[in-house]
Amino acid sequence: MDTAAFEYSLVISDQFHGKFRALPFKWEPSSFSYQSRCEFSRNNLYPCVSFNSKSKGYVGQIHASPHISDFFWEETPTPILDMVENPIHLKNLSPKELKLLADEVRSELSRIMSEVQKPIKASLSVVELTIAIHYVFHAPVDKILWDMGEQTYVHKLLTGRRFLMETLSKSGSLCAYTSHCESEYDSFAAAHGCNSISAGLGMAVARDIKGKRDRIVTVISNETTLAGQLYEAMGNAGYLDSNLVVILNDSRHSLHPKPEEGTQTPINALSSTLTKLQSSKSFRKFREVAKELTKKIGKGIHEWAAKIDEYTRGMVGPTGSTLFEELGLYYIGPVDGHNIEDLICVLQEVASLDSMGPVLVHVMTDEKQGLEDKHKSNTAGNCSEGSCHDDPFPSGALPRTFSDCFVEALSFHAEKDKDIVAVHAGMGMDVSLEVFKQKFPNRFFDVGMAEQHAVTFSAGLAIGGLKPFCIIPSAFLQRAYDQVVYDVDWQKIPVRFAVSSAGLVGSDGPVRCGSFDITFMSCLPNMIVMAPSDEIELARMVATAAQIEDRPICFRYPRGVVLGKNNSADGEMPIQIGKGKVLIEGKDVALLGYGAMVQNCLHAQSLLSELGVEVTVADARFCKPLDIKLVRQLCKNHSFLITVEEGSIGGFGSHVAQFIALDGKLDGRVKWRPIVLPDTYIEQASLKEQFSRAGLTGHHIAATALSLLGRTREALLLMC
Repeated sequence: MDTAAFEYSLVISDQFHGKFRALPFKWEPSSFSYQSRCEFSRNNLYPCVSFNSKSKGYVGQIHASPHISDFFWEETPTPILDMVENPIHLKNLSPKELKLLADEVRSELSRIMSEVQKPIKASLSVVELTIAIHYVFHAPVDKILWDMGEQTYVHKLLTGRRFLMETLSKSGSLCAYTSHCESEYDSFAAAHGCNSISAGLGMAVARDIKGKRDRIVTVISNETTLAGQLYEAMGNAGYLDSNLVVILNDSRHSLHPKPEEGTQTPINALSSTLTKLQSSKSFRKFREVAKELTKKIGKGIHEWAAKIDEYTRGMVGPTGSTLFEELGLYYIGPVDGHNIEDLICVLQEVASLDSMGPVLVHVMTDEKQGLEDKHKSNTAGNCSEGSCHDDPFPSGALPRTFSDCFVEALSFHAEKDKDIVAVHAGMGMDVSLEVFKQKFPNRFFDVGMAEQHAVTFSAGLAIGGLKPFCIIPSAFLQRAYDQVVYDVDWQKIPVRFAVSSAGLVGSDGPVRCGSFDITFMSCLPNMIVMAPSDEIELARMVATAAQIEDRPICFRYPRGVVLGKNNSADGEMPIQIGKGKVLIEGKDVALLGYGAMVQNCLHAQSLLSELGVEVTVADARFCKPLDIKLVRQLCKNHSFLITVEEGSIGGFGSHVAQFIALDGKLDGRVKWRPIVLPDTYIEQASLKEQFSRAGLTGHHIAATALSLLGRTREALLLMC
């Protein structure tokens, strides 16, 4: 089928000169079949739209304009990077030029990331590695998968998305993670981590069944080595013996059991030579021939030779390297991750083997590589739940967040109760939790990306007589649901779940959005489920959770800034289980809010009062057990009931509907309407934009009330 090409004129703002210029942009729809499964937005040019650039038979979906100077006004010239529209342009560069390219990429990445306020260290550590991967392998024919979005910014720069990098995580622009909707160079989405080997192995097996010869490369990191799925995938890869290249980016040297004794594996001329020997075709062939000979000799010679081989290579490699051999992966390393020539040499040897089975290449990198002093002072950053951001505020000027208030309340009760401990899991840790960690170093446990372990570990702490608060971001708690059900709820073990980053999360988009926790936690028979409407209520729920001894309990709180209420002594008082409260009384419509949505209900009440509508606003506090007395009261005194929550279908509103239906309230005059997150993934944008898209703003709530009252025209005017 012929494809039509369209000419667009994009208006680009010159940030340094305050000018605007119109630039030609060519769009050709891609013919790749999987594009039809992606959703397209009429209003946005970038998110899932395919932009084609053909060069020597390779096709890229998003590419930089040939006139790159029209898009960039840089302090540091990048002549080599300017010539790289897609990875095919790396093939003709000399080793010297590749080194210069690495310097340019690092400089460009530092500049861009300082503007978009995104974490940069993970990508800085893989600059040379990413260049080497794209130099040796032939994406998109060869599939390259990443475990973490934070490592993929160099990959995006080199695969035709450079001119869009400054729009990273903004509405209708580039994602902060890989997405096959965004580019054909992105073989699989990288967001939560630990999925690349599983997905890569699936692609490798599919390739073998279909008789293809493309290569699969997966890049994992220190953080993802803490996740159990990674080892499950490695074990299965060793068993299936399909050709697969796994690259471990070891930037924090977590393979060493005692980091204080030596923070990094030394890479010298000898170790580099041995690594090249391990990866060489001749050595691998010799090893395979030796295996076949020992098998023919028999009488245990094969097993004896295999043990000698493993022991010898274990002595050459760093501590812990034999683990990968036990899982069935051929270990190669360590390799200096900032020596492009060594990286290319090893990867070329690995790529040249037709029947190698799964291979793990251990690459040692430094996150501070190439950083100037001015950048070092700016990379401390503020790590939020599941995401880290450079600190845009001067010291002492940071606004207080819900996480800050939670840690303050937890610290207050931990001072009084020596049995209170905190367990944290997830990708990244909120900087506010460092306060608790420093104050109670022996009562704080950060297990990294090991959410399943965190839940069962907390259950063990509770059985041992302690009071664990298990702090996990909503999106990451999903991984540990089996443990929540059978290791905690079924046994009625009093684990206290603090579900952070609940609801919409702005620029982190759908992969970190906490949409589902209300639904999947409230359906558990023994779980108490609650959510605070403000920081004082949050403090009271911490106090409530600390007192619960006979069952599990959870409370959710958003990532955002608090209202700034005075955290008085009221925050120390626990809440009666299953008891909500009425904030404002009216007679026309009842708004029953859950969690942070109570504030939007109050905003809607303010808008409606100006139109002469008298509104009752109630704070449910509890999804389970539901305050049935409060719900009956609202149904008795009002003809219209609207429930509002920042969660998916099947959550708080469903529990209210279940009760009022069984109680016969829907048989009479009461009309009920739920307002929940839409049944779709809400893409990255500012929180204000996301709430508007989701229909959760005060204006949307007020318009829903007006529609119920038959005042449709006023409802439409309110939304204009």
